[in-house]
Amino acid sequence: MTSSSSAKPSKNVKSRATVDPAFAAEWNALDKPTRRQIRRLVRIGRQQENATDARLAVGFAAYQRTRPWYRLFWLWFVPMIVAGTIAGFALHPILIGVVLAVAGNAVLVRRNFKKADWLNEPLLEES
Repeated sequence: MTSSSSAKPSKNVKSRATVDPAFAAEWNALDKPTRRQIRRLVRIGRQQENATDARLAVGFAAYQRTRPWYRLFWLWFVPMIVAGTIAGFALHPILIGVVLAVAGNAVLVRRNFKKADWLNEPLLEES
């Protein structure tokens, strides 16, 4: 008789996306200002300057979309905004504006990580 645990894969094991070692090596080989520029352009939702940067930006955005903070965004985002707004009412009205500004920025950054693929597509087609 065989046990059912050896016949089926465990339901508790999640399949996690792993980082492509070639991409990680190429990303880590870049100098710090170039990495910073690619990250910033992805976060603000702008197209990269050349095809190499566009390819790296798409890989960076894809990696960020696999991270827990991104996948569980709405799970932590809503309670934090509610708690921040309540704290703003208790402490100072300006804090409410700060909380709403940070919330807007977080939503835009999340949207721009999705947008990186099609935004850099014209540069990737050229190469």
